[in-house]
Amino acid sequence: MKGRKAGKWLCGLLVWGAVSLNANAPHRPIPSLLSDPISIELLKKGLPLMYGHEFTQAKSYFAQVQARHPAHPVTPLLEALILFWQHMPFDDFESRAFQQHVNFLEKTIAASEKLLEINPNDVEGVFFMLTARGLLMLHHNERGQALQAVAEAKRLYDMIQQAFQLRFQNIELNFMTGLYDYYREYFPERYPIYRPFTVFFRPGSKKEGLESLETCTRKAIFTANEAAGYLTHIYLRYENDHEKALAHSRRLAQQFSGNPHYVASFIETALLTKRYEEAAQFLPLLQKHTRPLFKAAAYVFEAILAEFYYKDLQGAFAAYQSAEKLLLAEKINYAKPYKLYTFAGLSRHYKRQGEFALARRYYQQAKALDEYEYLKTDF
Repeated sequence: MKGRKAGKWLCGLLVWGAVSLNANAPHRPIPSLLSDPISIELLKKGLPLMYGHEFTQAKSYFAQVQARHPAHPVTPLLEALILFWQHMPFDDFESRAFQQHVNFLEKTIAASEKLLEINPNDVEGVFFMLTARGLLMLHHNERGQALQAVAEAKRLYDMIQQAFQLRFQNIELNFMTGLYDYYREYFPERYPIYRPFTVFFRPGSKKEGLESLETCTRKAIFTANEAAGYLTHIYLRYENDHEKALAHSRRLAQQFSGNPHYVASFIETALLTKRYEEAAQFLPLLQKHTRPLFKAAAYVFEAILAEFYYKDLQGAFAAYQSAEKLLLAEKINYAKPYKLYTFAGLSRHYKRQGEFALARRYYQQAKALDEYEYLKTDF
């Protein structure tokens, strides 16, 4: 899913996969996670801590699961997920952390293959293989590696079909099928390069996909947060329905206030829906993070509040300038909306000052990034 947040739904699927499917593989070489309620409870406690960026506490629960299942694919996948959330979004695909993350995903695949060699229908093997390959596919998309992403998608396709077959038996499965239904139709529309490949995949439906994800947020246990995160992204970026995005992002930010990604998403949707007081209330939570990307986002939101809420135009200009300095070094697609808001804000500033050449330059820079017509937004 090129240029957008990737993979947080996989964290919730980890628990769902452990509790909602039945693995009765004959001569199973690795003990099943399903038959270990202690580990299931540990995962229920550890995953929310990971979402909230309380990594030390999350690792303490994960370590107990890993000690009980050292050869199970859950062990390397938990390591991969911790690295994912610590560095999300990855901004250096050559970094040691990213290479470690990929290495753990490959170990997850290898451990899953051992289960599938004995029983191709082993649901734990299928689930963890699907999870690891799904993350790899998302990374290929973020890196602009369309052909590699499609290759991974083909490997995943049969497993996704199993989810369609089983979704009426467990509400959690509506999450996976919902994502497939929506993106199967969205990506060929948005990115024509995918169109020649998607003819080989079963048709989807954006409407049914959204309905399935909404159902998960109301009724699911383990994929409710994942569905809410994806719906925030879809409504905010693709469907231009900021009110619906706000409802989902608000809950995530309130529940996981230590997660800068969730907080930034909520502040953005609050600003787009003119909930200025709520945005201002959450801004300090984002400002405390030291990573340049989130510091830049905080400056952007500070600038928008200053310009449109506090009517402090000079303060807004200073904040936009601070954001611009930090964003110049950000090359990842994740930073594009923040750059757009910054360039648009600077364009408005220079237009007010009568410096029309600078205003036009910044407007053109913003327009080049405006995939979702945010330049039409009136904060």
